Amino acid sequence: MSDAYKGILIFVVGPSGAGKDSLMAGAATALSQDPKISFVRRLITREAMAELEDHGTISEAQYEEMVQQGNFALHWRAHGLGYIIPKTIEDDLRAGKTLICNTSRNQLPIAHQKYPIHVINITAPLALRAERLAGRGRETKEEITQRLNRKVDDIDPDLPQTQIINDQSLEIGIARLLDAINEARTQKTAM
Repeated sequence: MSDAYKGILIFVVGPSGAGKDSLMAGAATALSQDPKISFVRRLITREAMAELEDHGTISEAQYEEMVQQGNFALHWRAHGLGYIIPKTIEDDLRAGKTLICNTSRNQLPIAHQKYPIHVINITAPLALRAERLAGRGRETKEEITQRLNRKVDDIDPDLPQTQIINDQSLEIGIARLLDAINEARTQKTAM
């Protein structure tokens, strides 16, 4: 990892239906006036559902071209889709910004080698996750079952991390996420 990175990359992870997108949207609104915090806009090979998520849409061909050219900070495939975190995050980290991004757990070891990171793991009880996934109306019952049954890798205990159980109201979940972000920023500043 380069010593040139003065900022921190906060990765938000968690199983499908944990409420990551909703909590991140609320936190983004609450933190929108802070110029030292940015929410990273991922590129995904799927149209965004405006009310649920904020990402850039790219085609499969664009995804493959970006990967072949090395034009990414991180990239992965999940649920039949391609995901890219733009390389531009490196400039923001050099400038000392706090970057917040929803990502895949399998990217954490790679990211930890390249960037200063903190992981916020958002989870929720299985029944609540199932209810949330069904409410999105984006997947069939079988696809929801597959998401819920998908094995989730453990997070390396050596990575700096915070866990949030998102089983209360949206407002409480957002407040918990804001607290975790502030704690991660404080720990980075103290280093």
